[in-house]
Amino acid sequence: MQASDVFVDVGSGVGRAAALVHLLTGASAIGIEIQPALVHASRDLATRLNALRFSPVQGDAAVLTGSITMGSVFFLYCPFSGERLEKVLDGLESIARTRPIRVCCVDLPLPPRPWLTCAEPPSGNLTVYRSTLLDTGC
Repeated sequence: MQASDVFVDVGSGVGRAAALVHLLTGASAIGIEIQPALVHASRDLATRLNALRFSPVQGDAAVLTGSITMGSVFFLYCPFSGERLEKVLDGLESIARTRPIRVCCVDLPLPPRPWLTCAEPPSGNLTVYRSTLLDTGC
């Protein structure tokens, strides 16, 4: 993670992960959460921390993720599975067709996607994938 990255926490809850990444790296952070009470708590956290580049967004991550086109690192801490996860991955693939992205998952094995590869061996419960759609093969 670098300050130039945009970290997107898919299913962000009260926003702790996104806030921490923002504070530690200086990267912009966006938290997507469907539950209004959790979004409210996340916004309170951002205000208390004076985290100006941390933006909690209320909405369905399965619908919104593909429209967060400025994201470069997408974090999924086991937010959901099945059809909802497939929709998120479809949205991420659209973004990956325009530029490289990373997808970080905790306790969530992703279904195989030809455009994603492990960036490094899994560490504990964390797996980091990188998109390969724009790889030149050099």
